[in-house]
Amino acid sequence: MHVSAIITAYNSESFVANAILSVLKQSLPVDEIVVVDDGSSDNTAAVVANFLDKGVKYLYQENKGPGAARNLGIRETSGAFIAFLDADDTWLENKNEIQMNYLALHPQVSMVSGLRWRSDGSGSPYRIMGQVPKSSEQLKRDILIHNLVGNPSMVTVRREVIENVGAFNADIRWGQDWELWIRIVSQYEVKILPDPVIVYLIHSKNLSKTKRRKALSSYWNISRRAIQTRSSFWMRFLLILRSWSRFIHELALDARDGGDSRWVQAAYSSIALILYPWDDGWGKLNMLLMSIVGNDAYQNFKRIFRKRT
Repeated sequence: MHVSAIITAYNSESFVANAILSVLKQSLPVDEIVVVDDGSSDNTAAVVANFLDKGVKYLYQENKGPGAARNLGIRETSGAFIAFLDADDTWLENKNEIQMNYLALHPQVSMVSGLRWRSDGSGSPYRIMGQVPKSSEQLKRDILIHNLVGNPSMVTVRREVIENVGAFNADIRWGQDWELWIRIVSQYEVKILPDPVIVYLIHSKNLSKTKRRKALSSYWNISRRAIQTRSSFWMRFLLILRSWSRFIHELALDARDGGDSRWVQAAYSSIALILYPWDDGWGKLNMLLMSIVGNDAYQNFKRIFRKRT
């Protein structure tokens, strides 16, 4: 049950120490910790150097993206199990114990994930995020629509699985993790456990508006290609509608967060709801109502409604 932890970092001097500490403090220790620096120009290397005497290994590569960084970590480690961590996330103290105990008891499961706490760094209460599918069949279907497995920080996978299906596609800038999860889920049994395992940090270095739009387009292309190659003809049509609806809904949310006009938000929301109202229909409807009446009026209405009920 040898576990290799691969931490990927890019200009992460403000975060990487906490990431490393979260691995070192695991209730069930990992066997190997490697930090892959993806061409940082800040003091990431100097911060990591403080942990070399703790057994942490440091690797540097020219900036090639997170997929290539994880692939380098895979090649330079030897554990039968691989766990990933982005430098701006942190593992909860029992992450490795929960997941390794489950994998030990379920040898037929190739990869496990979990839920996550979302933090904005302000000290406000964390919000739990994630979804546990009801069955393997639901996971195989829904993974084509959105990244149900979650980001790499939540995952532990058997090395032999990656050797069989291939590693991360480094040519994909956004969503290369999701594309790999689709390949794994289509061939192996994967389990999402109902336990939070990481803290996912929202911070000022998250994607800019332009890059968010590019990321959403990349996600849509990943979903579209997966549906076209892994579904029957009639199922493809329904899944494409569902995926397109989700993509448009994400554009509506991005328009709201990016300060676009309410009419732009309403247009996206209307299209998303009409295309496929059965997937997160309430969320799409609420977004449409919010875009029409405005966020302040919508929140006031919700407060009044809660008091009366």
